[in-house]
Amino acid sequence: MSELSVKTNDNVTLCVLVSDENPELKFILLDNEPLILGRTQQTGIIDQRMSKNQMKFVADYSTARVLVEQLGGNKSAVNNESMIKGEKRLLNHGDKVALLFNSNYTYHLDFVTPPTYGVDSNKRTTNCLDKEILHKKPRSSSTPKWDCINDSLMVYNNPNIVHKDKVAAFDLDGTLIVTRSGKVFPIDENDWNIYNPEVITSINKLSDDGYKIVIFTNQGSISKLKVNFHTFKIKIENILKVLKVPVQVFVAIEKDIYRKPAPGMWNILISDYNGGISVNMDESFFCGDAAGRPARFSSDGKPIKKDHSCCDRLFAMNIGIKFYTPEEYFLKAPTEELYALPEFNPNDIMDNVLYTDLTPQVLFSPNKEMIIMVGCPGSGKSYFASNNLFFHDHMKIISRDTLGSWQKCVAMTKKYLSGSSRSIIIDNTNPDIESRKRFIDIAKSFKIPCRVFLMNVSKDHGKHNNKFRELTDKKHQKVSDAAINFYFSKFQEPTKSEGIDEIVKINFVPNFKDPDHKKLYKMFLL
Repeated sequence: MSELSVKTNDNVTLCVLVSDENPELKFILLDNEPLILGRTQQTGIIDQRMSKNQMKFVADYSTARVLVEQLGGNKSAVNNESMIKGEKRLLNHGDKVALLFNSNYTYHLDFVTPPTYGVDSNKRTTNCLDKEILHKKPRSSSTPKWDCINDSLMVYNNPNIVHKDKVAAFDLDGTLIVTRSGKVFPIDENDWNIYNPEVITSINKLSDDGYKIVIFTNQGSISKLKVNFHTFKIKIENILKVLKVPVQVFVAIEKDIYRKPAPGMWNILISDYNGGISVNMDESFFCGDAAGRPARFSSDGKPIKKDHSCCDRLFAMNIGIKFYTPEEYFLKAPTEELYALPEFNPNDIMDNVLYTDLTPQVLFSPNKEMIIMVGCPGSGKSYFASNNLFFHDHMKIISRDTLGSWQKCVAMTKKYLSGSSRSIIIDNTNPDIESRKRFIDIAKSFKIPCRVFLMNVSKDHGKHNNKFRELTDKKHQKVSDAAINFYFSKFQEPTKSEGIDEIVKINFVPNFKDPDHKKLYKMFLL
């Protein structure tokens, strides 16, 4: 931050916040009088991501500094460094603030003399206080606009974009461009070439034929700080200069609902970035190189590695639009090409749900007992234990997730069984003989029966459930695929020879309160 030596006489010095996008929009900060900016008539901002009370500014004329505090829930920024709710920073002359991180709602701070702006130092004014603002003013320059959504999706809006009912959507890497170096990952922002001359010809023809051109790309390296986002933006803008038509670009940088094959990027295009125009799904399509194809040879006999994934094909399937590979669309290659979908198909689960015969006689025993749950993370065992087995007056759930270690679970189990007539549910994964034996031995010592409830869920089904839970329940603790892999590496099928009185297999039956969640569950998410 730069230091500024100014006169501290209130009659000759003003503190002013000036909009970078519209320099005519200015806010006067009076000495030690707070000013709050956000989604208000004053700023003309209608972006729902921004709070009405986003940032608070307090100027101190004696030091020529401003104390800024973030009030809103979504990140703001000072000099391109993000802030979180409750965080405070000191600003000097020339510093820049963004009401939303990675947005165009930016202002710079000036300590000036009143004649510069022609305002009365005793009145805080802006050029828009007396006008009702329904929409933010259109951008006056041709500078591209970047939006940031939930710190995980970046959206580029060409100022000349025209929203249409037909969408021609493309992946970026390996589809519109390839690395100039020949490496899998680009070495810098200049390491790219257009995939084939036919790309430019096809894109321009699509635009002439009434299609809106959109790019959907996963770029997780940005959130991992392996790729600088500012240089990536320059790369995108340079690519679009070569394409020579208005293009919208959606960049998913986190492993969330916006990352392909999940449908988040498409959904937000439809809801927020197509000008309210409905999309003709039959006429729209998506083209990408991650199509699940095995290793193969090109038309001239050169070997081609297998596709790194199937996420582009699955993305189109989840959305419900036609899919093409780059070879099919740009090079008019035959469409009869081998590809492999994931072995786990969530639609098969939904179409063939097998309900376990859970009569009261199966679920409940009139006598004191121990129930050991066995199931991988994401198998639904905790939900089943809480919603199908647990009764406050009859059972107690013991969980490592709550207590922190199996040793504490053992100690708590002994405590409850010795001091209560209630039954015990051991709600841990319990994959092998060793982990179950700890509790079976306790049941034997108390001379009570021990039953096992085994969740009948495959590894990929568990990963799908876990991903679905991650996308729909932000409060739930994240579970890695490695934890599920570890469970199955340790898994030993329970048998009565372990000292178990009964083994009950439980088929997973999803339960949805939100119809949109049911729709999402039936999609390919892995």
